[in-house]
Amino acid sequence: MTQEFKEKLLGIVRNDTEEMIAEWLQFFEDDEQKDDEHRHYDDFLGFFEECVEADLDIKSDATGAMEHFLLKLQKIIGEDAFFNFHNSVYTCFLKFPLFKLLEQKGLFVATNIIQITRFFEAMTSHIMLHFVSKNRLFQESSTKELAEREAPMSEIWEGVLMVSIVGTLDSQRILEIIDKVLNHLEQHGTRHVVVDISEIFDINSEVTSQLMKLNNAIHFMGAKAYITGVTANIAKSLTHLGISFGDIKTYVATKQAIQEIVALSQGKL
Repeated sequence: MTQEFKEKLLGIVRNDTEEMIAEWLQFFEDDEQKDDEHRHYDDFLGFFEECVEADLDIKSDATGAMEHFLLKLQKIIGEDAFFNFHNSVYTCFLKFPLFKLLEQKGLFVATNIIQITRFFEAMTSHIMLHFVSKNRLFQESSTKELAEREAPMSEIWEGVLMVSIVGTLDSQRILEIIDKVLNHLEQHGTRHVVVDISEIFDINSEVTSQLMKLNNAIHFMGAKAYITGVTANIAKSLTHLGISFGDIKTYVATKQAIQEIVALSQGKL
């Protein structure tokens, strides 16, 4: 995070609190619930300010304090509300009032949005793993096994959906991911889907086949898929096995895909 963006972000968090809270309260209709959420979001902004001061380092004490607060909040509002908030996770939505202000102030650019989104995605994953590990149904599950079950999904830009696939990928799991992605595309009219495969445990012909199914499903909905996170090891494995992703565009980093999407939207490509 650049010092300039850090200072501007801190200025927004400190000076535009009520505007962000008002934007957040639009998610709720009940007056009593709005009062509660006013306090919750105000507390959240306090913790987020400390996280910004720590450069949005997911390993910082400030982030640890925010995670502790959110875990307590999950108990207050209930598991169902927290983990199925507007068909997503409560924490995935916390960034949207901030995004609106960034756009108003001319700071809604790829580098800034990616930094904030990565922070929220990492924090959300930590909370979900913590919750599931405490659930009696998953007492014997390891952190690796828990991660395999998750495919965090959130809209990181207007019309751009980010899907992170962690662990192994089989026919049953890809059907679940496809179902989630298609539901989102149908409800929101998303045109671009960025699929991060950097944390898939093993790339082989079966995994590639499943990713092609995901690409085809996205294509049938009138959207376009971009595969990111193609590391050197993944590229070597694909080359060695003689596997191709066909006409699907692949990238080393999510930032590259976002830059191309932005260029397309501006008519530069």
